[in-house]
Amino acid sequence: MKKNIAIAFCFIIIGLTGCPEVFDIKENSKYLEIKGLEFRKKGSINTDLLWAGVGRSDSVNSFDPKFLPKLEKAITARKVTEAFNDQTRKAAYEAAAKAGIEIAEGNVSGAISTENSATGLYHVFILFDVNDFVTELNSEQNREGLELLMKYDRPRVVTSIATVFNRKSNNKIITSGNVYLKIKNPQTGSPEFSIKQESTGETIATLSDGTVFAYEYARLCWEKKDGKVKVATIEVDRPGFDNNCPSGTKDKVSKL
Repeated sequence: MKKNIAIAFCFIIIGLTGCPEVFDIKENSKYLEIKGLEFRKKGSINTDLLWAGVGRSDSVNSFDPKFLPKLEKAITARKVTEAFNDQTRKAAYEAAAKAGIEIAEGNVSGAISTENSATGLYHVFILFDVNDFVTELNSEQNREGLELLMKYDRPRVVTSIATVFNRKSNNKIITSGNVYLKIKNPQTGSPEFSIKQESTGETIATLSDGTVFAYEYARLCWEKKDGKVKVATIEVDRPGFDNNCPSGTKDKVSKL
């Protein structure tokens, strides 16, 4: 991710004390491990990249979307990995089955077997144009939504998604090499999510072709300039122990 999104890790060494709890990733966990990072699962199908909302930490630990910011310019998200551990595979198949997406010929049941557990059926996209997105959040057209978020204790923005696609779209994504997700608002005001081939810009799929089954979100770090509260930056909020916002910014508007 961009440099101004900090990532905090806690390394556990036997015998050391005082280190915060690290979640044990299990099949029935509310978190999903993808490439060593913990993605959230609860409410994933009901949200999407760039949604701004509230993190709910009481029992369900899920994301409650409030608004999708209006964009004057296109925002891009890179495809950073294809995930293929057993837990991710199972979650992807189950999500696809619920959405009626056929990811293996003749099978939408979500069952796992050696015949239908081929890798590369799910892709992780991560927000790339962080500074551009922060600028869009602070625009006047998004002011009402931003002021709504200021009233909450844990406002968050979805910055990374794990997505499973149908077989046809998935094959296009794999064979196209480097791809990115381009998000923009057309004149009608509805968002467009287009997956484009990086070298040609050709649209090879849309996000509506797939299902989001896991996600990361970021906290909003606030600052006050000329008497007006704005978003200074965003920082990935990992499950468990995590760093606070950068120096000079606050994770809560009430602290300004």
